[in-house]
Amino acid sequence: MTEQTPRPNGTTTTSTGTVDGLARPVAIDATESREPVGTRTPNIAVAMVTWNRKEMIARVLEDLSVQTFPVDHLDVVVCDNASTDGTAEYLLERFAPERMVDNPTPEAHEPNFQVPAKREGRNTLGFRSLTIVKNTVNAGGCGGFNTDMAFVERVLDDAGSEARPDYLWLVDDDVRMPATTCERLVSVAEGDPGVGLVGTRTVHIEKPEETIETTIYFNPVTGLMDDHPPKGHRLEAAHREWAAEVGGPKGEHEYSGVREVDVVSACSLLARWSAVREVGFWDWRYFIYCDDADWCLRFAKAGKKVVLNLDATVLHTPWHYKLTPARLYYAQRNVIWMMEKVLPAGELRGVVGRRFRSLLKDSLYAMAMRRQFHAEIIRRTARDVCVGKTGKLEAIGPSRRSCSAPPQSGSASSGAGPGSASCAVTPARWVGRSGCGLDCAHAEERGLPVPRFVEIVRNTVPGAEGAPPAGVERVVYAGNWKSRVRRNLDLLGKRPDAAVVFEQLNDFPLLFGKHNVHMDPKDLAQCQIESDRPLARTAFVGRWLATCLRCAWYVTTLKPFRSPEKYGGFPKEAASV
Repeated sequence: MTEQTPRPNGTTTTSTGTVDGLARPVAIDATESREPVGTRTPNIAVAMVTWNRKEMIARVLEDLSVQTFPVDHLDVVVCDNASTDGTAEYLLERFAPERMVDNPTPEAHEPNFQVPAKREGRNTLGFRSLTIVKNTVNAGGCGGFNTDMAFVERVLDDAGSEARPDYLWLVDDDVRMPATTCERLVSVAEGDPGVGLVGTRTVHIEKPEETIETTIYFNPVTGLMDDHPPKGHRLEAAHREWAAEVGGPKGEHEYSGVREVDVVSACSLLARWSAVREVGFWDWRYFIYCDDADWCLRFAKAGKKVVLNLDATVLHTPWHYKLTPARLYYAQRNVIWMMEKVLPAGELRGVVGRRFRSLLKDSLYAMAMRRQFHAEIIRRTARDVCVGKTGKLEAIGPSRRSCSAPPQSGSASSGAGPGSASCAVTPARWVGRSGCGLDCAHAEERGLPVPRFVEIVRNTVPGAEGAPPAGVERVVYAGNWKSRVRRNLDLLGKRPDAAVVFEQLNDFPLLFGKHNVHMDPKDLAQCQIESDRPLARTAFVGRWLATCLRCAWYVTTLKPFRSPEKYGGFPKEAASV
C-alpha cells in the first residue's frame, strides 16, 4: 500500500513502505487536494536546532518535505547554533530558504533578530516557508529551541499572518522519520483540546524493529525519570496493565494507541501553541538536558495533558550512547532546578538533599578510582546548583590528544629511564584496541623505554582468568575492598608510572602512578593525560569539603521556584499555583 502526499506544484509524491519506515518519494502527476473537506488545515511551526551537522539536518528536512500532512502548512525554522562547517551556506544553496536571519546576541533568551525582507520565490522543499536563524554563539539545544520559539512568536505569530501557528513541532536534527509522523501527532492534538503536548515513540535508528523509548514518568521521591510510574502515581494501575499486555515499554513489541505520561522527548514533540504562550519557553539556564522534561512538567502543572502517540514514530540514536562526564553534568545539575519548580516545599528539601549526597559521594569515589577530572565535574555539578551557575560548562580537565601522537617530554608515556615507564590498565577489555593510550612505536623510535603493560582486570570480565596478551602481565581482583588492597600490594614492586582509566567504568583504586590516561570507550583513538599527585588530591578534598558545606546551606534555605519569567518560569499565574 502507498501513501500520497500533496505538493504545492500540483504533483504528489508516493511513499512506499521500507524496512526502516522512511518515505522514498517518487513524483507522479496529480491535482487533487488532501485538505480536509469543510475544516481548516492547522498551521505548524517546525523548530529545529543544529550545530556542525549540515548533511544530517538536510536529511531530516527532506523527511519533512514528504510528510503526508500538507507540507505547505509547515513553516520551518532552523537555528544554526554558530556552526563552523558552513551549515547555513549549505542549506541556502540546497534548499533556497525564504529568510536568512542573523541573531547577534550572546544570550538566547535575549534575541536580537535581524530579519530581512522575505526573499522572492519558494524554497525547494515545498514548505510554506523555510527560515535559517544564525546564532553568533552556540546556545546549546535549549538555547537553540528558545531561539526558534522567540522567532515564531515575533515573526509568525501575527493575527494577520496566514502562517500564525496552531502548533509548534520540535524536531531534532539527528532523527529520521516515516512520512506519517506529523499527521499522526496532529490527529491526536486535534482530537482533544485538553492536550498540550504530544510525543512520539522512538525506535532504534540502526534497528528499527526495536522500540527504545515510549512512556516516561517522574518519580518525586528520587527526582528521576523511569519507564514505569512510581508507586502511588495516578496512572500506575493503567500503565501496569498496558505494559503487561504489550510486553513492556521497550523492545520488539507491537505498540499502538495513545498513553498519558509525565514526560515526552523533544526529539519529536508537538506542542499546542496557545499552551506554549501560557506555559512559556524552555528554561534559559539549562544549555542541554532536562529542558524537555522541565517543559512537560510545567505543562502538567498548568493543567495541560501530556500524551504519547505510539503510532507516531521517529528513528533516533539511544541517548545514553552520547553520555560523557560533561553531559552528565548538565543532566544532574538541571534536574535539581527542575524539581524546584514542581515539588512542594515539604518534599523538595528531602529530595534535593538526597541528590546532593549522591553527587558528593560519587565525586569522592571517582577521585579514589583515578578519575580525577571526572570527580571535579561531579563536584562542580553540586556547587553550580548552589551558586546558580547557568549555561555551558567551561572546559575541565586536560585537552584531548591522539593516542598515536608522539609522546611529549614529561608526559605519562615519555618515561624517565629504563623500565620506569610501566602502565596499569583498568579494566583490560580494550587494551588491544586502544594501545592503552600510549604509543609504544613512537617511544621506541625516540629511544624511550617502551611501556610495560599490567592489566588490572575484575574477575567478572569475560576471559579474566585466561592468558593475557603477549608481553602483558595481568592482575585479577574481586569486587570487595579486601581484594583491592591485596592487589595494590602485589603492584608495589612494579611501581606503575601511569594508570589508564576507562571513563565511568574504572573501580580499582590504584595507589601508584603519577599520571592518569583517560580513555573514552566510545572513542579509543583519543585520550586525555593528567597528573595525579598527592598535592592535587589534597586540594580536591578541600574543595569537596567546602562544597559539602555549601550544599547543606542550600538545602536548609531551599524554597520552591516561583518566577513570572517566560524562559523557564510560569508566565501565567494559574500555572504557578
